[in-house]
Amino acid sequence: MSPLGFFKKQRLAAKGLSCGKTRRSAGERELVVELEGSPWIRAAIILAAAGLLTWLSFEGNPAEPLKNLLYALLILAVVVVHPLIARGGALAENSKLALFLAVIFIQLGAGALLLGVTESDASGRGLMPLAVPYALAPLTISVLLGSQNGFWAALAASLWWTILRGPSDGTPLLLALTGGMTAVIATQRVRRRSKLLRAGFYSGASVFLLAILVGKTGPVSWDVTALEDWRGLLLGCGIPLGTGLLTGVLVSGALPLLEQLFRITTDISWLEMADLNHPLLRRLSLEAPGTYHHSLALANLAEACAENVGANATLCRVGAYFHDIGKLAKPEYFTENAPPDENPHDELTPTMSALVILSHVKEGVDLAVRNRINRHVIDLIRQHHGTTLVEYFYRRACQQEEDARAGGTLLQIRPEDIPKVNEESFRYPGPKPQTLEAVILGIADAAESASRSLERPTPQRIDDLVHDLLQDRIEDGQYDEAPVTLCQLHTIAESLVTSLGSMHHSRVAYRRRKSDNPAEGKD
Repeated sequence: MSPLGFFKKQRLAAKGLSCGKTRRSAGERELVVELEGSPWIRAAIILAAAGLLTWLSFEGNPAEPLKNLLYALLILAVVVVHPLIARGGALAENSKLALFLAVIFIQLGAGALLLGVTESDASGRGLMPLAVPYALAPLTISVLLGSQNGFWAALAASLWWTILRGPSDGTPLLLALTGGMTAVIATQRVRRRSKLLRAGFYSGASVFLLAILVGKTGPVSWDVTALEDWRGLLLGCGIPLGTGLLTGVLVSGALPLLEQLFRITTDISWLEMADLNHPLLRRLSLEAPGTYHHSLALANLAEACAENVGANATLCRVGAYFHDIGKLAKPEYFTENAPPDENPHDELTPTMSALVILSHVKEGVDLAVRNRINRHVIDLIRQHHGTTLVEYFYRRACQQEEDARAGGTLLQIRPEDIPKVNEESFRYPGPKPQTLEAVILGIADAAESASRSLERPTPQRIDDLVHDLLQDRIEDGQYDEAPVTLCQLHTIAESLVTSLGSMHHSRVAYRRRKSDNPAEGKD
């Protein structure tokens, strides 16, 4: 907001003509998207990486620097071209590519620094390959950008390290690949920070075992009489294990900063956000208990669906917790929170009732922005209803219009004087779901709410309900902008039918035990 706009808003607020709130603008996101896809920024990142490779290739006066540089640039070309061939992925974004290359160069720089420190020490040169943090780049990239990109990080870092080390017997490549791949395998699904330490430990252990096999540490012969150098064996064990653990500690500490800088959210952060003690969720449990329990049930449904179709299950759970926080503005106007035998909508017109219902999405986005909720969760709040129709109040408004026209004929009122019902006024503002997680949350939300209205929720009725809801949304074009297939929608529906059937299963009716006191059994 410009300074002039700020002071104008303050003057209006002082007069009671402004609420003082600033709506979130889409301009910032559009700028970020433009920068992420800018070919000029991508070219600058690639040129910077090529410059660093050039410097590393000539550092230390190697025997064939030009040959090493050529190999290094070919590997860089593969790294850059791969996301273009794959048509998407994290590395297609400029910020993610910069993160990918930067972490690898930090690992290479650490290795080069260790090489320079031990240049004059013969014993140090022998142990130096064991002290290189081979797991640094693969571990970081695997957690932030996924295990597939972690694999590419391990491969690229290993090849660059081998090339920049100069002529060798291939041992550096084996050590780097082993340590890196072990870290990637150990971080398939990281949901606790302690797993990062275990991954670092496993990486160091694998480097130590390989060093024994290739004779880089400890006994270099399988002959029992050669088991003399116990000091070297202990150092060869302690150095890689210590380096692996230290790498895990550094990555764990750097993750929050990297997530903020590169707008990435890991499963660890999702689980931290799933804490039910969040102030908004505590308010929801006290001010709108029906909505709160609906959100808890929806979280289980959405998480099960996400696991079945390969979506982000933790994001679905967190999104389910916060998707209806906008109902805190007027909780009593929503069925699950309304007092028994009372309906506040009886005193409102259908248009006003629809306005109250539709506003909970906007109110939810405002609350989420003010409380610094993750942007992906805000997108789910905005998209989970898509542009669906608030059908109950729309039908009610149509019926009132028909009644007015019928009465107008008797009272000789002109038809054009009777206002027509505008369907768009009864639709959510959208946008339509843009992600698979938004699709899951939307259909699960509708199915969970509708299933509570079934008098006898038998498996067949639940099945019919879920598939009817899904068919209606497909015909309404709600999934036209989402990356979802019919096969995935079918899997989501089957998962919902199973989960809802379990939630609404019938129980055995237990007969009350007759009281020994006859007086207690009388009415």
